[in-house]
Amino acid sequence: MALGDQSGFGVAALTTQTTAGVSSAIEIGGRDIAFQVTVASIGTNVVIRMEGSLDGTSYFNLDQTNADTTITANGTFGYILSSAPVRYVRLRVVSLSGGTPTVSGFIGAQ
Repeated sequence: MALGDQSGFGVAALTTQTTAGVSSAIEIGGRDIAFQVTVASIGTNVVIRMEGSLDGTSYFNLDQTNADTTITANGTFGYILSSAPVRYVRLRVVSLSGGTPTVSGFIGAQ
């Protein structure tokens, strides 16, 4: 069952990342998506990309301008994507600069 199918809103944890790469993919059942990203032990910056897919195989940047997001401080950050009709979502860590950062997060969908 996809996240958000049953209750109208659901939340799932993503895998924690310490290197560049992708988190686990989550199947969702809604069009409104929230990404909650927590970064710890940052050095200079962490660059992330929120990705979506229709088939669970080929993923694309959910940012309409195709831009990645740069985070320069430790903390928890939220990103809301409305009207994103995709079936699968994941978080890509594009790059890590300095320190030994960890990137973890949650996906919410409705």
